[in-house]
Amino acid sequence: METVHEPLTLDLIARDFNPAWCAAVMGTGAVPLALGFIDHPAARWLAWGFAALAALMCLSLLVPWTLRLIRHRAAMAKDLDHPVATNFFPTMPIAMVIMALVALRYPELVGGAEAARWVGLGLWCLGVIGIFGFGFLILPRLFAKPGITPQQTTFGWYIPPVSKLLVPVAGFDLARLHPPLQDPILVISLAALGIGFFMFLFVGAMVYHRYIYHELPIGRMAPTFLIGAVPTAILAIVLGKLAGAAEAGVCMPINAQVIAAVAMPATVALWGFSFWWAILAGIIILHHLRRDDLPYALSWWAFTFPLAALAIAGGVSARLTGSPTIHAAYLASTVALLLVWAIVAWRTIGGVRDGRLFRPAH
Repeated sequence: METVHEPLTLDLIARDFNPAWCAAVMGTGAVPLALGFIDHPAARWLAWGFAALAALMCLSLLVPWTLRLIRHRAAMAKDLDHPVATNFFPTMPIAMVIMALVALRYPELVGGAEAARWVGLGLWCLGVIGIFGFGFLILPRLFAKPGITPQQTTFGWYIPPVSKLLVPVAGFDLARLHPPLQDPILVISLAALGIGFFMFLFVGAMVYHRYIYHELPIGRMAPTFLIGAVPTAILAIVLGKLAGAAEAGVCMPINAQVIAAVAMPATVALWGFSFWWAILAGIIILHHLRRDDLPYALSWWAFTFPLAALAIAGGVSARLTGSPTIHAAYLASTVALLLVWAIVAWRTIGGVRDGRLFRPAH
């Protein structure tokens, strides 16, 4: 029998709002950051277009996201108790940190450098509050929830650690732009780096165990495998940012030359792992495609942000080392990102048109 759905209204969309929606903002907002290493007017125009689209998406999704928080807390609590869906809640504050980075990278889009440093600081502060807030909300619920099995573990569990690792990516830039706030920004950024790094190690061990000793997750969760490339890619970006902050003299009393000497090989090594993992993810995804087991879902947006993080890490590594090999790999990653983004966006538009993406996900 065909399921009869209620007519879609804003309130109904808010009630059933899938937290994975914000991954679309992450994947779109990171594209202009990936394009920022290409010194060509066409790349800059394309980056502006993606930045504007990401801002529009973020503002649009903030409406049902906020309405759900106010009016549908029971539905929100149900997702918070879900061992997979709960890990997607930090995607909204992550999106804010990414939009802060976009504003800092393209200040002309927000009215100039002076406006950009304040817009960036405001978005970063909101993102940090959300990232730490959801962290303290999610983990105790997972610890207290009985019956979680290894089969419920996916690389989507990497999202909370990734959210912490992203804090210093913008934080090191903001510390330079806001000298009076330099100390608290650096403390928060470095603390978040430590939290994210160790959470990545803890969660990574659990997820790796699940993939080795149990069957692969269902097809619609296959895109999350690519998220495995993100933590090391972001760590590579963080090291590049840290080297730049030290060179600008805004870091804690650490010799800039020492940081640069460590950052150069470490960045390439971390980027190398991410590039290798992206290829491994491609093999796993081809496995699902051969079995015709990759139905479209919002989880497809997990293809985009990891590719963007990989491209940005490649751009940072190429800039630090001057390596033409890494630069070629960066360009290949960026082309793959644009192609995959176009495919996922096209399928998302279809899901919006028929309304299925506004229905309950589980």
